Amino acid sequence: MSIASIPRLSNKRAQPRIKSQGPADHGPSSSDLAARAITDRVLSGRWVPGQRLIEGDLSRDLKVGRGTIREALKRLAAERVIALIPHRGAFVRALTREEAVDLQEVIVALYGLAASLAAARIEEGDNRKRLTAAYQRLAADGPQMSDRIVHAVDRSSLYDVIFSICGNRELMRVNPTVLIQILRIQIHPFLTMRDFNDLFADYRPLYEALIRGDGKKARQSFERHMGICRRQLERLPAEAFANDFHLHSIVERRNRAL
Repeated sequence: MSIASIPRLSNKRAQPRIKSQGPADHGPSSSDLAARAITDRVLSGRWVPGQRLIEGDLSRDLKVGRGTIREALKRLAAERVIALIPHRGAFVRALTREEAVDLQEVIVALYGLAASLAAARIEEGDNRKRLTAAYQRLAADGPQMSDRIVHAVDRSSLYDVIFSICGNRELMRVNPTVLIQILRIQIHPFLTMRDFNDLFADYRPLYEALIRGDGKKARQSFERHMGICRRQLERLPAEAFANDFHLHSIVERRNRAL
């Protein structure tokens, strides 16, 4: 995936208008669609942890009223995607160190199970082909990838495929995809080249275990990978995590890294 293929935020870029759904079709409301559009921008790396979201800009870009935007932001705040701070406004969430540790513990349990289930279904349909394509995109980035947002997106795409292949709807439903992507993008500017070398070294054993249909080995590979992630997390400086005093520091650090 090229850097150019990752969409970037531009207030001048035309966005498709979000249409209200009539009562007869019972489709998603305007606020549902606005919340989905905001979430997609976080997942794609266009908006990063700690970035302020301006109601007027969102209203103009998504072509909906401010009331719809406020409702969408309140919903996303309840889902912990957005932080609404009195007298300061709305921001893409940035996690504290404690929240990051808690999230990693959830990732180990959910993703380890997903990997073992995916291995058992690797021969069904086009599962093998989809997994290989996602892995090859990530492997092509390499640990020296200059745009770490691209790496975060490709890493997320690999795990999205694993969850899709695993076939467990409840597991997919409880997968905290957005928070995990927020954490990845949040900490990437603080990781060293050695950190990235360690991360990339673990992708291939996980992929090979999945391709062989070895669920036990796939789960073990992922758990070993998460052990590395946990040690990296523990070494990160305080400025990599959110607090009440430097909400913008993560954005500033990320901008300096580009």
